Amino acid sequence: MSEFRNERKLYRNRKRGVVGGICAGLADYFDVDVVLVRIIAITCLFFTLQVAFIAYWVAYFVLNDDPKTLTNKSGHLKSKFRNSYQRKAVFSSVHDRFRKVETRIRTLEAYVTSPRFKLSDEIDSL
Repeated sequence: MSEFRNERKLYRNRKRGVVGGICAGLADYFDVDVVLVRIIAITCLFFTLQVAFIAYWVAYFVLNDDPKTLTNKSGHLKSKFRNSYQRKAVFSSVHDRFRKVETRIRTLEAYVTSPRFKLSDEIDSL
C-alpha cells in the first residue's frame, strides 16, 4: 500500500514566486501552470477578501522553502550577505540585542520577586 503513496511535498517556491512563492509552490505541487494558480488566487481574493488573504499569509508562515531553491549551482546555501564580515556584524548586533533584553528581564524579575513589589501589591488590593 505504501507504493501508491505520493512523495511530493508542498513547499514555497521563492525562485519563481512573486510575493512569497505560495502560488508557485502550489503550481509545482499540482503540476499546473503558475499563471493559472495566480489567476485563481486573485479571483479568490476578490470574492473572499479576508479568507483568501488570511489563508495566503498562514501558508506563507507555515510552509517551508523548497530545499532545491535554497542552494546555488555549487551546492552551497545561498546567503543574503556577501562575505563573512557582514554575517559576523549581524550576529554581533543580534547578540547585543539579546543581551540587553536579558538584562531587562533580570531587572524585571528582581523587582517582581522583591518585598517592595509584594507590599505595593497588598496596598493596591486594599
